[in-house]
Amino acid sequence: MTTILEVQDGILKVQGELEELRKRLQEEMPEAERAHLWKKEELLMKKEDKLMKKEDKLRKKELLLVQSGQNSTALLQDRSGEWIKHMLMPGLTTLPQHDYDLAMALFPEKHGKLPVLRRTYHERLMKNPDVTESFLIEADDSAVPYRLTFALTVSFGPVVSEMDVSGFVGLFLRQIFGLCRSYSPSKFTYQFFSNCNERTAGSRSSSTKKRSRPDTLLTASGCTFLIGGDKLSSLSDAEADLTAKVRPLSTMFYGELQFILGYIAAGSAFQWLSIGKSGVVRRVGPTLDLSTDVDRCQYLLSIGYAYQLIKKMIDSVPQVPGRHAMFTEDIVGDRTICFFPDKVKKSIENFDSFCREMMTGLDVILRAYKAGEGWPSLPQLVGKKSDHYISRTGTYTVEIRPLGHAPILRSEQSIRTMAKNVCEALSVLHKAGLVHRDVRLPNVVQVSQEQFMLIDLETVAASPFQLPQGFQYFREWSIEMLEGNLYTPMSDMYQLGRLLEKDVHWMPEISESALQFIRKLRSKECTALMALSDPWLSDPVL
Repeated sequence: MTTILEVQDGILKVQGELEELRKRLQEEMPEAERAHLWKKEELLMKKEDKLMKKEDKLRKKELLLVQSGQNSTALLQDRSGEWIKHMLMPGLTTLPQHDYDLAMALFPEKHGKLPVLRRTYHERLMKNPDVTESFLIEADDSAVPYRLTFALTVSFGPVVSEMDVSGFVGLFLRQIFGLCRSYSPSKFTYQFFSNCNERTAGSRSSSTKKRSRPDTLLTASGCTFLIGGDKLSSLSDAEADLTAKVRPLSTMFYGELQFILGYIAAGSAFQWLSIGKSGVVRRVGPTLDLSTDVDRCQYLLSIGYAYQLIKKMIDSVPQVPGRHAMFTEDIVGDRTICFFPDKVKKSIENFDSFCREMMTGLDVILRAYKAGEGWPSLPQLVGKKSDHYISRTGTYTVEIRPLGHAPILRSEQSIRTMAKNVCEALSVLHKAGLVHRDVRLPNVVQVSQEQFMLIDLETVAASPFQLPQGFQYFREWSIEMLEGNLYTPMSDMYQLGRLLEKDVHWMPEISESALQFIRKLRSKECTALMALSDPWLSDPVL
């Protein structure tokens, strides 16, 4: 059976391979070879993350053995839980509200100390006694001192590309966050993304678009809590680049949280940032030179404090199931949805094949977006103002707003509001001679407490839509939905009735007017426009 020490050895081996690979990337080489090494680096980083998670699982398993009274020699020999307390500050009672308080939280006057291996401690003590006595503490070969020693002694340079900056900064962030997750009392589930700039749409090359996404992301609970930008030589350029990407924090997602964390790095320079509720980016704390011992120590300690701050942020934001963290993406088959602070980018590869399968076309889809302009119940196109929606490689791309999240329907009132908004959206599409054909809860998002939006207009077709013989796409629905072999506006209303019927089924109490409305939809007795005049939707009081 694999032991924790074996996993830790595997982690250090992978980290050594990463360091050697990044040294090779500093050399002159053909672009094809460099792209191959970047791909290999990505795989090694995934392997490192997988090993860290495996170590965490083994640690939890051994802890359970000790708690159950069984002996666990490996756990008893590893004092990581004790050592990590030396580098972390006491638990936060409240989050900082101002930049000065945030700087003091990241760089407290009474800072912690980094536990390192005995040999390293004494070597450093001989070379630089002041820094060693101020920032380091002699420790055994437990996991925490073992990895902190590596983080402290790994060579930083020379730095010849932006990829080098991202690699080194990301290495330190992953190391310290992983140790805190495994051994500190504060634990939370997060995802860490490094060098996550968006690939050029429709391209299989390793090139990335500028100003599309930050270089580093840390997400948890469906929110982004840390973003970072890396440049080769200028912190000012990194700050300008990051500033162009952020927007005000959505109150629906972040509640009353006043800031999230950011950073900029260039060469060996590193700077923490505060990204305020209004979207304003400010520098906090000193600028650090990671090639020097004293600043490297301050940096490693500040990452531990940042971990604790983010844990407190997570506890402070509203819990909203179904939301997506900004700058992340959701990929299903040929479809990719990227989430930005103020918009969503949708891409469909092999768009011609998609249109053939769905029996639709670009002209019909753009008609739907045009018809929905100005209607809050339908997504709004942003960005492109021309008809260049398909790349040379055949990838369809649109950008829409606003943002939303999967709705949680807990009351008849919330179901009624959703139904009203969907009927409004369908009335607009039907008036334009279009049918949606996919009215399901996954295609409805909650934009605010009182607003829902019908999305995924890529399913629309001209009305009435005739199903070709043998077409399978709609066979999952009842034949009652169709008019012969035609999908009509009333078919959309029938789908909505099915959707509402499922939502109200679990409710202990539901009004008779709601049930009557659903029966009308199921029996195709009212159009979308007629539905908006139904007493259940039009009466302001239930």
